[in-house]
Amino acid sequence: MRQVSKPQQMESTSLPGRIKDASTRSRLLAAEQAWPVELLDAFCLRMSSQGMCVSRALMQNDRRYGLEQLAHAHNMADDTLRVMAVQLFRHFEAQQSGIVNPH
Repeated sequence: MRQVSKPQQMESTSLPGRIKDASTRSRLLAAEQAWPVELLDAFCLRMSSQGMCVSRALMQNDRRYGLEQLAHAHNMADDTLRVMAVQLFRHFEAQQSGIVNPH
C-alpha cells in the first residue's frame, strides 16, 4: 500500500521571512515598505491641509499615483510639504535602486 505524505508547510519565500535574527528581519521589512509610515502619514495630513486628498493605499500600491502626488506637493507653495515630498522621493529612489538605508 502506498503511503500518502502529509502536505508540507509552505515556507515564506520573502527574504525577511527566512531571516532568523529579529533586528535584521525588521530592517529588511522596513526596507521593503514603499514609504516610511510616519513620513507618509504626515505627508497625507499636510496635503489634506492644502485641500488635496491623498490615498495612503494608492501611495503604497500605485507608483504612478505616488509620484504624481509627490510632484503636486513639490509644486505647492508650502516649504514643509516640499521637503516631505523630496524626502519621500529620495526614499522611493533608494527602493527602486535596491539601496537599503543603513539606519
